[in-house]
Amino acid sequence: MGKNTLYMIFAQILFIASGYGIHVGIGRILGPERYGEFGVILSLLAVLEIFLVSGLCDSVTKFTAEYPERSSAIRKQGLKIEAIAGCLVFLFVFLASQPIAAAFHNVHLSQPLRLSAFLVPLIALYSVYLGSLGGQGMFGKRAIAMSVQSLSKVGGVFVFILLGFGIQGAVGGYVLAYGLALLTAFLFARKGPPESPTFSSARLISFAVPLIFFSGAVSLLMNLDMIFVKSLIQESPSAGFYTAAVALTRAPFQIFSAFAITMLPAISRSTASRNLSQGSGYILKSVKAILVLLAPVAFFVAGSSGEIIRLIYSSKYLAAARPLGVLVFGITFLSLFSLLAAVITGSGRPRIPMAVACSLVPLDLVLNVLLIPRFGLEGAAAATTLTCLTGLVIHALYVKRKFGVLVSFSAFSKILLCSCLLYLVPRVWLIRGWGFIPYALALFTLYFLFLTLLKVIGKEEFHLVRGLCQNLVKTNP
Repeated sequence: MGKNTLYMIFAQILFIASGYGIHVGIGRILGPERYGEFGVILSLLAVLEIFLVSGLCDSVTKFTAEYPERSSAIRKQGLKIEAIAGCLVFLFVFLASQPIAAAFHNVHLSQPLRLSAFLVPLIALYSVYLGSLGGQGMFGKRAIAMSVQSLSKVGGVFVFILLGFGIQGAVGGYVLAYGLALLTAFLFARKGPPESPTFSSARLISFAVPLIFFSGAVSLLMNLDMIFVKSLIQESPSAGFYTAAVALTRAPFQIFSAFAITMLPAISRSTASRNLSQGSGYILKSVKAILVLLAPVAFFVAGSSGEIIRLIYSSKYLAAARPLGVLVFGITFLSLFSLLAAVITGSGRPRIPMAVACSLVPLDLVLNVLLIPRFGLEGAAAATTLTCLTGLVIHALYVKRKFGVLVSFSAFSKILLCSCLLYLVPRVWLIRGWGFIPYALALFTLYFLFLTLLKVIGKEEFHLVRGLCQNLVKTNP
């Protein structure tokens, strides 16, 4: 599981690096207003995609992990379902592009939205192949397919933009990238067993439906603030500033989603074999690991948000610094929320994360409506943060009750104490310019040193990391 998680982390880091390159490049080349339009298109598309993609992808992963001899049949049924659903959503986005653009008071959005509709069926089919590869434990090949998508996306986006196609060129680069990634995943999955016993599509859909609603609700939680900023704040650059903050906070969520991706099949196998002690061990180690790695990032970003914005986006985007400092905690809570959701789903109870996530959407709506008019961009960030914290607490209480483990109070308090130092030090003494990078590395080195002295990190963790690295060197993905 550790090796597979590292494969996913490497793939997610490349995905994030490519995304940052695109966001920063488009922000600098096209300016805040057009960059804001690009952010709105991605947010709207993400809401539609997640209803299609993650639910069935996770369903394919779970059942493939439980019934490896039926992997081909499960994949075939998933492709049929996604082909139908993807075409329906494609038609909706393509035909509704002008009304959507009118709702945002921007007629320039209609053409890029129409082009983005072609992404939907490509991503839908691609997700089935990723789910199949994950269920078979082929995370190395899954990581390669994801890397093809990341690298070709950067190349396609900037080639089309430099050729003068603007926002439509950026969307066209995404279409090209997902087409190549789909081809790569298809070639890898084709090498599996050609024939297998049949598998009920109804069973696949039945398990996928709660996951679809859960994924859709999570997508809404990640994108409603952006949509409300564009709708409630009429100043043109505001959406661009908030898009910058959102883009930076996506990194922790996307990197640490690797834990949730590998946790789902692991908990599914341990639950199917009734090995609850193994499942509890996965939970304990994963939650501790994600806290050790993610908490200091959140506090450091909050403490030095202005310098981070200045280095990456330039001083023109400094208005994004304060919302970034709030929003990074919301995405931290959401990362832990999603990890615990994977635990609950893997144990065979997908309706619980669905119910929790769906109940959070009205709360997020109300908080955005109340806080944005009063506090502006910081109000949008606060709405997301408070909503995600609520969901995390509910999931944590359920997992603690069912599995009897989460993370010890001693370890949690020590991680929190050391992480607070990464917030306080930049507020008192901050090195600006390119010296900021070695400054940040030094602070994180001290953080891990303190955790070692406090015995939060010990010989077990060092042996685990060394063993994983040795295994990765010896193993061909």
